[in-house]
Amino acid sequence: MSQEREILSLIPHGLYLVGVRAESGTFLYTASWLTQASFDPCLIVTAVRRTHEGHDLIREARAFTVNLLPKGQLDLARVGFANPEDRLFQVRWKECPHTGAPVVLDSLAYLGCRLVRWIDGGDHDLAVAEVVGSERFAEGELLTIQDTPWTYS
Repeated sequence: MSQEREILSLIPHGLYLVGVRAESGTFLYTASWLTQASFDPCLIVTAVRRTHEGHDLIREARAFTVNLLPKGQLDLARVGFANPEDRLFQVRWKECPHTGAPVVLDSLAYLGCRLVRWIDGGDHDLAVAEVVGSERFAEGELLTIQDTPWTYS
């Protein structure tokens, strides 16, 4: 690992299940690159790998959900790496009333997001989205990469 990647791995990253529903399909995947970008309007930014199935679906749907995963729920985070056809069968979920995308009911909370800008990047592009709805399901702390045996660098 290069020194730059080693230093970047020190930045804390939460773990999320991102849900998207488009005409071409419904999908759920695990993500870790996300940050708040504005209070007014309430904006978030997430990085989506260009070769990832979620990339094209988010661009098509122009909306998605971010489901915040609770500390200690590594199995929930693993759902986003399972066989794509099985992912939604492994979680309890409902449709987001604002976006139609999957909301994971065993998450801490979710954010319903509408895409406002797409920024081409390197191997990941950036989705800038306005938070248009949310709901909290439980108290607790966010699961982070540092809580897992995984790295993403």
